[in-house]
Amino acid sequence: MKSKETPILQLENLSFGFEKTKPILTDISLTIERGSFTLITGPNGSGKSLLLKCIKGLLKPNSGTIMLDGTDVTHSSKKRLTSIGLVFQDAETQIVGQTVERDILFGLENLELPHAVQQERLGAVVSLLDLTKQLSQRPRTLSGGEKRRLSIAGVLVMQPKLLIMDEPFANLDYPSVVQVLKTLLQLKDEGHTIVLVSHEVEKILAYTDDVIILSGGKVVAQGHPSSVRSLFSQHGVYLPADIPLEELTWLKP
Repeated sequence: MKSKETPILQLENLSFGFEKTKPILTDISLTIERGSFTLITGPNGSGKSLLLKCIKGLLKPNSGTIMLDGTDVTHSSKKRLTSIGLVFQDAETQIVGQTVERDILFGLENLELPHAVQQERLGAVVSLLDLTKQLSQRPRTLSGGEKRRLSIAGVLVMQPKLLIMDEPFANLDYPSVVQVLKTLLQLKDEGHTIVLVSHEVEKILAYTDDVIILSGGKVVAQGHPSSVRSLFSQHGVYLPADIPLEELTWLKP
């Protein structure tokens, strides 16, 4: 059993570039604590999405070390693919089933898990994400917020050690943003470790435990929101001025 103090994820000096002589990410070092809610932010072009793909195992870093739950998985992309869940910015790219139920079960069926296990996991995630009434619906009929929750369900049902979300508020209207925010906070309360990549920090900053600022392919700061918020503007991240930290959310008290 891993110690509670063992970080769920550690990167040390990770670098990546499609050409080794032209790195896009340079010497990325960061730590994600177990059960934490971490925000990675930075301007467009800072390498946020590429970093997620390196962590997930979709891209191979040129150098550096990736530790997952205390184990070196740098050269095991398969381990990362199965242990880390990634929800892409465009939720519809991850929706493959003809109904909500078939979509959520897709990954489990590929693993050939026993039917009883599949149904148990299905019941747990649809209850958690409030999708029980939509099980027989076609995904294309869902709202933007429901589609995002469905994409989360399809990842969460695989029981990943770490859940990563790339710009989860993109192209959502206000009610859908609120739906997704409530879902994220519920997942946090359930003890899931969440890494959220977003430049829309005003929507969620009040609830994050840790913030990592990425700029020019480098980590320029990591710390509690109160200690790094003053650095946002100089690194191209918008944040309304003079608003108390506890009010930086789109959820009403």
